[in-house]
Amino acid sequence: MQFFSWMSFKSDSGERRFFRPLGGDEKKSFKIHLLSAVFGGVSMGVVINHDYIAVNGLHAAAWQITALTMLWPISNMLAVFINHWLDRRGRYDRAVLIFGVLSRLPVALMFFSSSVNVMLVLLLLFFASNSVILPAQNSIMKKRYSQNNRARLFGWWTSAFTLFSLPMAMLAGALLDMDFQFYRILFLVEALFGAGQALFLSRMARGMESGAVKNSTGGGSAHFFRSLWAIFKNDRDFAWFEIYFFIYGIAFLMLLPVIPFFAIDRLGLDYEQYALAKGVIGQMGVLLLSPFLGVRLEKLHPFRFTGIVCLLLAFYPLSLAFGNWIPDMGILFFYIAYAVFALGMAGVRMSWNISSLHFAPPGQEATYQGLHVTMTALRASFAPILGSVLLHFGGFSEAFMVSSGLFALSGILFLRKYRKRKAEGVLV
Repeated sequence: MQFFSWMSFKSDSGERRFFRPLGGDEKKSFKIHLLSAVFGGVSMGVVINHDYIAVNGLHAAAWQITALTMLWPISNMLAVFINHWLDRRGRYDRAVLIFGVLSRLPVALMFFSSSVNVMLVLLLLFFASNSVILPAQNSIMKKRYSQNNRARLFGWWTSAFTLFSLPMAMLAGALLDMDFQFYRILFLVEALFGAGQALFLSRMARGMESGAVKNSTGGGSAHFFRSLWAIFKNDRDFAWFEIYFFIYGIAFLMLLPVIPFFAIDRLGLDYEQYALAKGVIGQMGVLLLSPFLGVRLEKLHPFRFTGIVCLLLAFYPLSLAFGNWIPDMGILFFYIAYAVFALGMAGVRMSWNISSLHFAPPGQEATYQGLHVTMTALRASFAPILGSVLLHFGGFSEAFMVSSGLFALSGILFLRKYRKRKAEGVLV
């Protein structure tokens, strides 16, 4: 009964909140936000195939795949500084437009190249745009959406994003199986639609100014660094949330350089099979569950919500391990692993994008999310290397089991913290 209570769509007052009507300004903003989801989803459908394009088509070395898996998070290393500046000065529309377009369009140059090293450089630029776009999107949502609607609308945005990324991922896989040279066209699509996502998000932010006049952390660098330390020192719940999320991130990132080689060397998957697992099955939970999970996140404290999904994700690498131990059923367990991944990551994606808003004071949303994104960059500086080292000196099973243990540890810590804060009488 407790499980079905957690699954309920009703609020405590019995009101159905899944399709709560929107006001005029919210509706207008949400329409623009959905257009950004369409363009971003198409671009993501190509991004999902990056590692397999590099390994199976461009014959990337193990170190290049490890570097590829580190690019997105490491490119966000400066997110906290950029978004502190945004919180102080505003002009989110201009920042998103400049970073989104100028950083994402150059990946189209892969049309002329077959070099993995060129691909790495161009993708570093492409992913660097996220250090502005993702935290700025949080500030935009907090400004444009009411508190009661924010998580739910982001859930619908995420479903729309995934609705377009799924068929694009499958189409990309089918085209690559037909003729690998289609990868050149796919990078053009990634660049144009990725820039289009930024254009619509910039339009959504037009006229929006910073709300941090009274919350400014000062103009000097020394004062800024002291203010960052003060956030972790004074906002202890946010600090613990980031520590536990850091452990989850290690478990997730260490698998990224391992899975492409497992799919090729152990399972012998083609592009379409890989796209089906990672791009369709692995994203189906995000497509179907995101609006519902947005409703749940409105009610559940981030510690409890994130703890539940991290425990579920422990079965993702465990299923991959079973595929390694039972080769005759390897492909089946690979698909099962991504079905588990789909359920867990639907929740993690909501938590990753929304939870910092729970902790952030008014006017510091982008700074808090910038810190959150920067922590992603820090763990990316070593977690994929850990996965590669375990693969080299141990094997697939060793990498999968360590990852499973870290997922479980993070989930247990999240839930233990939630119970402790609840026992202390803190409102959660």
